[in-house]
Amino acid sequence: QVWLTATPSKLHFNYIDKLFKSLAIAGLDSPTRMADTTILKHFDSDQQILFPSDAEKKPGSACYERWQQYRKAKTIGEALKLGATKADLRWDAQKGLLKLVGNAAGLQAGSTPMKRPAAAAASGTPSAKAARTAGGGLRAVASAAAAKTLRDGVQLKPTLRSGGASAGSGVVLPAVGYGTYKLKGAEVKEPMLAALRQGYRLFDTAQVYENEADVGRAIRESGVPREEIVIETKVWRSSHGYERTMKAFNQSLRKLGVDYIDLYLIHWPGAKTGWPLKKGTICPPDWTPAMRDTGTWKAMEELLEKGKVKAIGVANYGERQLKQLLKVCKIKPMVNQVEFHPRLVQSELLEFCKANGIVLQAYASLGSSDAKQAETFFQLPPVQKAAEAHKATPAQVLLRWALQKGALVVPKSSKASRIQENSEVFHFSLTKSEVSAIDALHNGTRLAWKGEDPGKIE
Repeated sequence: QVWLTATPSKLHFNYIDKLFKSLAIAGLDSPTRMADTTILKHFDSDQQILFPSDAEKKPGSACYERWQQYRKAKTIGEALKLGATKADLRWDAQKGLLKLVGNAAGLQAGSTPMKRPAAAAASGTPSAKAARTAGGGLRAVASAAAAKTLRDGVQLKPTLRSGGASAGSGVVLPAVGYGTYKLKGAEVKEPMLAALRQGYRLFDTAQVYENEADVGRAIRESGVPREEIVIETKVWRSSHGYERTMKAFNQSLRKLGVDYIDLYLIHWPGAKTGWPLKKGTICPPDWTPAMRDTGTWKAMEELLEKGKVKAIGVANYGERQLKQLLKVCKIKPMVNQVEFHPRLVQSELLEFCKANGIVLQAYASLGSSDAKQAETFFQLPPVQKAAEAHKATPAQVLLRWALQKGALVVPKSSKASRIQENSEVFHFSLTKSEVSAIDALHNGTRLAWKGEDPGKIE
């Protein structure tokens, strides 16, 4: 409308230039490409592709540099991992620089995606179940260890304590996500964009991290559709109680710039104490242990039932606190995010969570910046031995070990090379003896929260 109604003397050329650049990023800079907005959207990362040998792009542009890397890919997942954006792939497909191979090869611009045959949909075989996808290309697999890409994860489905499914759509929670703890302001954008280009789709933040707005801004700038992103955030311990939790949630929603949150957690089972509060004071001042179940959790359940969140859970809960919540809740917690690494192998808690349908998500998998560690996990002999055997890095071994234990992971790094390294954990598996050797490193050492055991909080 701007282009058609404005006269040349009144055109704001800088604005028009920016407008069309934005449309180009979205893949909508021409009528032909507008009709092509569905192409690739419904394909999962396993969709095979082919870049003809005679295809070429104009040298010197940023997209040409990316092209030189991702044109080697054989699947959409590989192309995205090598730096391609969806806009790149849509453009390539429209211009004949990319060919679709297999079942989707006949899909033309603007056509309806092919439906999976009814027989395949009804199949109960493990391979058929693994192939079932949730919106945005996320794929549900049987366990964390079964994940093959950054889009693979476990299905979270709201369940009533009394049995049966609850209201709410649930979400596929990727087995490997990206953590944002201690990243703020200008520190957030580039690592987030690097993670998105690498293919990460789960992003873990929190009210207390004070970076929700930056996380939301980076996601929007990436051009990745909202439905392909899983946002996980947490209500801080000073916001315990029904009204305060509702207020905190709305603040997080506004800061993130979204209209729903995929996974919402209670960050800590107790109230806020210590700095910057005065000695002997607590926040909230009316705190009681029952409040986290009758107030905070009640608000979480209501948010889920209203469709404001897709899944709810807790963080830093011990077995005792989970048992108490399971006695009174209407909807069972779906996730428990806890410290979990070779020096703190919380095996009993892990087994309790598995028995009660709760997914355990690990943090501090590679160590913690909160603690002055006397050792680095990377130097632990069983970790180094496994890394050498599998031609992997110690970080990859640590993450793989957690996945094979049944824990999801959300490693954090501000360096693009480490972000990539942490994503490459699907090409090998540790042997039982290697897993056992790392398990044996357990000595109960807590690195986060100044060594406090949150499971002992009343």
